[in-house]
Amino acid sequence: MMMRCNRQNNLYYLVSSTMVGSAAVSTELSDSEMTLLWHMRLGHISEQRMNILSERGLLDGQKLSKLDFCEHCIFGKQHKVKLVKAVHRTEGILDYVHSYLWGPAPIQSKGGLRYVLTLIDDFSRKVWFYFLKQKSDTFVEFKHWLTMIEKQTGKQVKVLRTDNGLEFCSGDIGGAIFLS
Repeated sequence: MMMRCNRQNNLYYLVSSTMVGSAAVSTELSDSEMTLLWHMRLGHISEQRMNILSERGLLDGQKLSKLDFCEHCIFGKQHKVKLVKAVHRTEGILDYVHSYLWGPAPIQSKGGLRYVLTLIDDFSRKVWFYFLKQKSDTFVEFKHWLTMIEKQTGKQVKVLRTDNGLEFCSGDIGGAIFLS
């Protein structure tokens, strides 16, 4: 037993500070131990960012040293990877259309709808939302949208970008969409 507490009104009150058994308590930490402690407290942030926080006085005035080794970061394989920006140039509407299917929703609507299909034109940033009952309805709804938008604009969709979720695959076309 380490300590005894009483609970009153959802709050715990320490009854006594008697310790049974042996305990090792350190009141002062070295600079390297303090650096590792702040590194862990702050969600394993980098040494560079900890130094910025220290310079701003946000770490209780603690002096930080070089961060030697964090076993958790190694096991978690945390490393900074720079994302490469996708380069695509759209010169007009329907040159590049982004699509995403979200669902199933944990609670279906009164009409039984559980999925949301979004279509976004990269050039105009216009967004279309379609609510669906089943994932298999995606391709049918996309065909309706494609027919409607091509008639309205007089243009054809050049590139359709998806997350490869296979929601656009249909037995009608052999599992693939080809846009001209």
